[in-house]
Amino acid sequence: MKPYFIMTVDVDPPMSYIPNFIIEDGVISLLKLFDEYAVKATFFVPAVVAEEFPRIMEEIVSQGHEVSCHGLKHDPSEVTLNVNKQIRIIRTATEILQSTTGLRPVGFRAPLFSINRNCWIALQKNGYVYDSSVVCSPFYGSQRRFFPTKPFLLPVPKTNENCGLLEIPVSANPFLPFPLGGAWMRIFGLRWSKIGVKSNFISKTPVVFYIHPKDVIPRTCGRVWHSYRNTTNCMEMLDEIVKYAKRNGAKFLTAYELARLSESEFLRTC
Repeated sequence: MKPYFIMTVDVDPPMSYIPNFIIEDGVISLLKLFDEYAVKATFFVPAVVAEEFPRIMEEIVSQGHEVSCHGLKHDPSEVTLNVNKQIRIIRTATEILQSTTGLRPVGFRAPLFSINRNCWIALQKNGYVYDSSVVCSPFYGSQRRFFPTKPFLLPVPKTNENCGLLEIPVSANPFLPFPLGGAWMRIFGLRWSKIGVKSNFISKTPVVFYIHPKDVIPRTCGRVWHSYRNTTNCMEMLDEIVKYAKRNGAKFLTAYELARLSESEFLRTC
């Protein structure tokens, strides 16, 4: 059985000190890389970004990539609200993304991976198929170390339409358990990233890798050191990660494709 690799892109809204062109150029650079290696990725996009960058959204969709929800405004406080308010916020974000892309999102990732049961219930009520916010690491909540590293059904009420809401955890390096990708790849380097990828492949765990458009645009200064560290060679590192996964026989899937495969496993027990 081939190992699975899911490339995900978190298209966070530009901060006050990051110009808009960094988001646009970052997405275009990533699309070129994915096209070169015939990789279909999942882009987690906040609704406000979809509204602000319609041309970029059109380009993502036209190249066959999946667009999923990354909240309304990429505000972590959204998931601290009660269930009813979260249902409304996610419904609004979903409608904006659908009107912008022409496709209804079925997947979700919480801003800063900040997720809780109320948010999962709100996703279930809005008809979502999967969430991808859990990082199995003590650095992302003391209880998260006990979550499975492979896709699993979340403990929320099921609907009649499906078996329940599926969680697709973000992969971590088991020896230094930070999520694979993003600033962590830039900080810890290519070798750390490859060890994390290989370890997950050995344990037959799908690799869910993440990156931001701002990670791949070279910068030499910023508000904090880790916001720009190794941005000058991040695209080169990402290129090597894709080649490394392919050399290990990995099959690249979108998050929704992995969810469909995982759902078939759970249907027998629903």
